[in-house]
Amino acid sequence: MAKKSTGTKKRVAKKPAKKAGTVNKAQEIRDAAKELGKNPRPRDVIAALAAKGISVSSPQVSSTLKAAGLRKGRRKPKVTMTAAVPSSNGHGIDLRELLLVKKLSEKLGTSKLKELVGALERLA
Repeated sequence: MAKKSTGTKKRVAKKPAKKAGTVNKAQEIRDAAKELGKNPRPRDVIAALAAKGISVSSPQVSSTLKAAGLRKGRRKPKVTMTAAVPSSNGHGIDLRELLLVKKLSEKLGTSKLKELVGALERLA
């Protein structure tokens, strides 16, 4: 038979309170970036903070600037809307071409479009 728990919970240690006079590096990074102007480079921010006696790493600067909205992430390549649909002759049909044919059939009517396709087949 399994024992039931006695209901005692583990106590979680609280984070110690910040000491007076400590430096908030993230805030210093944001301040230095604003002083440097538009699109600050991490090495420039590191140099500016080193002059104040604050040591930070390049990844720390990059992630803080990105979180603050001062840096953009990498751009993803645009995805185009093309899909190959197998056809009876073994060639794929482009989605853009299919949409053009649909617009044409709405404009002319399906019966007129079929007549035109038949005429094209006879010419070829």
